[in-house]
Amino acid sequence: MINFLKYKSICFVLSISFLITGVIAYFYLGGFKYHIDFAGGAEVNVSFEKPIDIGILRKAISGKGWKDTVIQSIGKSGKDFIVRIGGATAEGLEEKFRNAIDKATPGNTMTVNHIDWVGAAVGKDMKKNAIIAVLLSLLLILLYVAVRSKYGYAFGAVAAIAHDMLAVLIFLLIFREPISLSVLAAILAILGYSLNDTIVIFNRIKENVKKMRGESLEKIVNTSINQSFKRTLLTSFSTLLAVGSFFVLGGETLRGFSFAMLIGIVIGTYSSIYVASPVMMFFGVSSKKEKS
Repeated sequence: MINFLKYKSICFVLSISFLITGVIAYFYLGGFKYHIDFAGGAEVNVSFEKPIDIGILRKAISGKGWKDTVIQSIGKSGKDFIVRIGGATAEGLEEKFRNAIDKATPGNTMTVNHIDWVGAAVGKDMKKNAIIAVLLSLLLILLYVAVRSKYGYAFGAVAAIAHDMLAVLIFLLIFREPISLSVLAAILAILGYSLNDTIVIFNRIKENVKKMRGESLEKIVNTSINQSFKRTLLTSFSTLLAVGSFFVLGGETLRGFSFAMLIGIVIGTYSSIYVASPVMMFFGVSSKKEKS
């Protein structure tokens, strides 16, 4: 049997250190990058008749003075690109964009496949609503687990999913991956994934509290984690395979979602063992008497 809880203090220090690093990185890097879903602006999907160097596009667009512009190549052909222009207004943008690119790429016809617009006010409201949605999710999860079990279990579960959410945000911050609606969907999915894994372990702990009367809570928790570990590994590995294929083959559209999910699955597996259970133990769940 693996003594998982032997390393709980080391993991606690690692988690706290990582979260502190995230706070430092936030101020050093100037905060998160936001997709136009939240920042407002335009996303232009374009294709060229012939392959083109992305540097030519950057030079042409920078000459127009647009701020917060990001250009990303789609696929390996060198013909398809997504151009994000933060804070851009709809009025006259497509014409200005076409003129700037056509002037810089003579003899290479450009096709604008589609343009997505988000107003600055709409983006601001969406950001506010997204924060409220996540906080409400955490509160409802706390209430659900508290009603279903004891408060020690509830605090353990919420601590784990809060840890997962913050860890994913820190990775997005460090790798400068924009936060979009799809990334938000991934974060909410990760909360559910992590909660499910945590509750599986907690249910096993509650069963073993009744079966292993007289044993220490630490031994009961260790036994429960070991009994659930094979299932946890199989579930996490199979999910990683599916999400990994999205990340490698899904293209730019699924990049943010799949990146957040990959990080979240790994962190969620870690937190269900080294965050949820130790926090539950800290809040004094008894090994002698358990609520059914």
